[in-house]
Amino acid sequence: MSVRPALGARWEKVSDRSVFPASRLGRMIGNRFLWARLSPRLQINAMRQDWFIDLYDDFRMRTGFGSIPVEQTCQEVDFLWDVLALAPGSKVLDLFSGAGRHSKELARRGCMTTGIEQSCRYVELARAGAPEGARFLAGDVRTVDFGSGFDGAIIMFHSFGYFTDEEDRQVLAKIHQALRSGGRFLVEILNRDWVLANFQEREQKMLDGVQVVETRRFDALTSRNHFRIERHSASGTVTREGAWRLYSPHEMKGVSEAAGLEFLDAYATIEKAPLSKDTRLMRMLFRRA
Repeated sequence: MSVRPALGARWEKVSDRSVFPASRLGRMIGNRFLWARLSPRLQINAMRQDWFIDLYDDFRMRTGFGSIPVEQTCQEVDFLWDVLALAPGSKVLDLFSGAGRHSKELARRGCMTTGIEQSCRYVELARAGAPEGARFLAGDVRTVDFGSGFDGAIIMFHSFGYFTDEEDRQVLAKIHQALRSGGRFLVEILNRDWVLANFQEREQKMLDGVQVVETRRFDALTSRNHFRIERHSASGTVTREGAWRLYSPHEMKGVSEAAGLEFLDAYATIEKAPLSKDTRLMRMLFRRA
């Protein structure tokens, strides 16, 4: 996946106004030789080609979180109701809300929910059959105005680490601003420590009659998992590439605290088992003081 100059070629200065095709983004971020020669502004511009937009398509919805049983969603919302100290009438901000399964269930229990999702297709799915009290906005969480006065905020199902480190910090700062004093924030993401202990450079499986092959390379200097997913079917091959930023528990705690959020607790399961190095999906709870 490395990008190398042809024999006899030379590296040329790249303008800060350059735009990179999304198909090249994963390779560019994954090659430190090229990446180090880009200005900070150009690095941000390249990252904003937003590899995750292509990643979250109908196939991923159908074979991923779109196939999660209603019972599991209800159990997860039981957990959220408890740790966020929610009650009927509570205002909840749901970032990267997907098809809105958590927001919808929270609204059924009397909450006023605002889901923000990049994919217009996913927002359409969320709005279909949405109960009273649930609203969904299509937009980029880096630029959308969240509003204020929320009693709780959530990021679920490993929906964090898409952006540059600075943009991740800015999103956390916006969450802090959107919460009322005492409002709580729950983030559910993969534990970097678990990923490295169980790292697989190649994985192959069948999903919905499609052969899915994923290759991965972890960059220890940037803490990014550079991946390439190939989906092989009778109609052809679809390729997705990206560079997912992974966080260890102590690092997620640190960047959230730097954004003004007070750490409360961390869990390995929705049954509140304590977080450990062996936790795959960590759930970290914060509060705006």
